[in-house]
Amino acid sequence: MKNGWVAMAVVTLGALTAAAFDSSGTLLLEERCDTPSKLVRRSGEHVTLPDGTAALKVTGNEKRPFSGVRLRLPLKPEYAEKVLYLRARLKYENVSKPLRPWNGVKFMITTRLNGKFQYHQRGSEYGSREWFDAEIYAPLDPGAEPQATFSIGLEDSTGTLYVRDIQARVMNLTDLYPAYAPAGYRPQYTRRVLDERRRRGTMSPSTFLPDSTISQDLPELKRWGANLIRWQLIRNWGKTGTDQDTAEYLEWVKARIPEVRQVLDFAVANDMKVVLDLHVPPGGRRKRGDMNMFHERKFADAFLEAWKLLASAVKGHPALYGYDLINEPTAWSKTPIDYLGLQYEAAKVVRAIDPETPIIIESNLWCKAATYKYMQLIPLQDVIYQLHFYTPTEYTHMGVGGRKNRPEFRYPGKFRTTGGSEIMLDKNYLREQLRPAREFQLKHGVKIYVGEFSAVRWAAGREQYLADLIDLFEEYGWDWSYHAFREWSGWSVEHSDNKEETEPTAAPTLAKQVLLEAFKRNQSRP
Repeated sequence: MKNGWVAMAVVTLGALTAAAFDSSGTLLLEERCDTPSKLVRRSGEHVTLPDGTAALKVTGNEKRPFSGVRLRLPLKPEYAEKVLYLRARLKYENVSKPLRPWNGVKFMITTRLNGKFQYHQRGSEYGSREWFDAEIYAPLDPGAEPQATFSIGLEDSTGTLYVRDIQARVMNLTDLYPAYAPAGYRPQYTRRVLDERRRRGTMSPSTFLPDSTISQDLPELKRWGANLIRWQLIRNWGKTGTDQDTAEYLEWVKARIPEVRQVLDFAVANDMKVVLDLHVPPGGRRKRGDMNMFHERKFADAFLEAWKLLASAVKGHPALYGYDLINEPTAWSKTPIDYLGLQYEAAKVVRAIDPETPIIIESNLWCKAATYKYMQLIPLQDVIYQLHFYTPTEYTHMGVGGRKNRPEFRYPGKFRTTGGSEIMLDKNYLREQLRPAREFQLKHGVKIYVGEFSAVRWAAGREQYLADLIDLFEEYGWDWSYHAFREWSGWSVEHSDNKEETEPTAAPTLAKQVLLEAFKRNQSRP
């Protein structure tokens, strides 16, 4: 068969051999690619490399959008609330940069729910890379259609991909993310947390300037009516491979402590609360956002040490809303150090120093609401669970990070996502996207905090998008902080919706009016 022929095979469950490198869950398929099997012949070319490794060779073709393995597998009803897991060893050479960021080296699971495709995939990879283990997983919702598709190959790129040791499994969520609380555990909150008034505010500026932030910016935020600020300790945002020197990282954390104290003192004098947010991790992030501290113990230990420093410096301060352990943890697969387990370690470190201030735990994959489908409880007192909301990103982030600016996308309104699904973007859509976090709240009786939500200022209908989200947060009893106050102008509510205008407007924008109206609720005690 020609290279790049797309195999659309249905694999019978239980018909293949036992797993080679993972025994969790139920094996759906295994293909070692060490013989020219039917699957290999249909997907590319069986080759033996100079080092003796046998593999499937896939060659990208400009005239064919996808080349490689595409397998359709049946799903049983009992797989609901479990997770599909796909793993393979990959190597690629001279893969061209794709036109779209979700193409290139393709490693994806596709499911379908309520008639809409759900895409779970690694981000764009191209260039050359030696053998590595690629992994991806996809939680299965009740009502998902009884079929999933696995895709491994090259899309919208030329070059060569080598594949071997393909394995797919259906697993329990706890196979990927173990439970830390005993069965039947119910979260516990002290009167301090239960009687705390509702908190509504914003993210902080990303740069602290004592002469202006304390004297001008924070007083202005107080005049708006906000009673909460999420104070971010941040540098090198959006970069990869940063903060590799753990000693230097910890010195940076120490150097930020005086500013944190200043902000806390301002807050206590102005009836505000502060979320202390460690916004960047030691070891930084990898290309797709994975945190290195989930892969290397030296970075994890530095993370724990950072929280020893911070908690010791500010413990018991009356303005502290909570310790936000790490911003937007991300682990795309099983990691040597579990993303939630490391937060649990840090929480216990903080609790040994400060037994009273709440701990704020964030969910996986940039703290998305959807990941609350497999979120686990932390068995400590006064734990608050956080989520961030930028959904759909085609709307909230249009024109950001290489994304197209799509002025035809508006709220409310219909548009087609990058995955090809047409959605009606309205309040009902927002409610559905928040559902996993809401169900987690109701099931366990936990306190939820929305640490970030926003849409770029040139997104049509932004003010209604924000108003509808805030209405839902209020309905659910969630505290929240808008992203962001006097940070990047794209998120600003003081700038107009004209992307080219770089200075704040004199008259309040519609988005600012939404926040000001919401902050009026802070004048009452509930």
